[in-house]
Amino acid sequence: MKAIRFHEFGAPHVLRYEEAPTPVTKPGEVLVRVKAAGLNPPDWYLREGYKALPPEWRPSVTFPAIPGSDVSGIVEKVADDVTAFSVGDEVFGMIRFPSFGESLGYAEYVSAPASDLAAKPRHLDHIHAAAVPMSGLTAWQFLIELGHNEQNPLQSERHSPVPLAGKSVMINGAAGGVGHLALQLAKH
Repeated sequence: MKAIRFHEFGAPHVLRYEEAPTPVTKPGEVLVRVKAAGLNPPDWYLREGYKALPPEWRPSVTFPAIPGSDVSGIVEKVADDVTAFSVGDEVFGMIRFPSFGESLGYAEYVSAPASDLAAKPRHLDHIHAAAVPMSGLTAWQFLIELGHNEQNPLQSERHSPVPLAGKSVMINGAAGGVGHLALQLAKH
């Protein structure tokens, strides 16, 4: 298959469009033929080697690495223990986040845990569906429900969503990926 990979950390010029092995589907996974992949800040943080993090916090990355956690595509193969999806299903999701260089979505195929995927809404094309997972989850966690109890090591205070009923909400950056989804969630 073809994939966008990098063999060293650096600026965008380290990305190469090249041949790569097609991923093997493991138990609990499905093989997805990627129709579209989203681009998010963690993709370039990975490509740059997480240089904004203190050295002791930087994860180990095996090269070559394929970035891209947000994908939309069509199920090509299903592991024997997966019952939620069938070959031909259209799916989207945020694959193995946070991941540190495993084979991800900037490729023709990705092997993904079935639990990281959802049925793609029929009214969304693959390009729009691939833009939703990380941005949508970020907006949801800030406004509606955090969904986990882990403290962010980069923040001194634990985040808790604020009840929105009856309140005015200002979304700074409502034209961006997270912002336009936050605006819709707040309005809803």
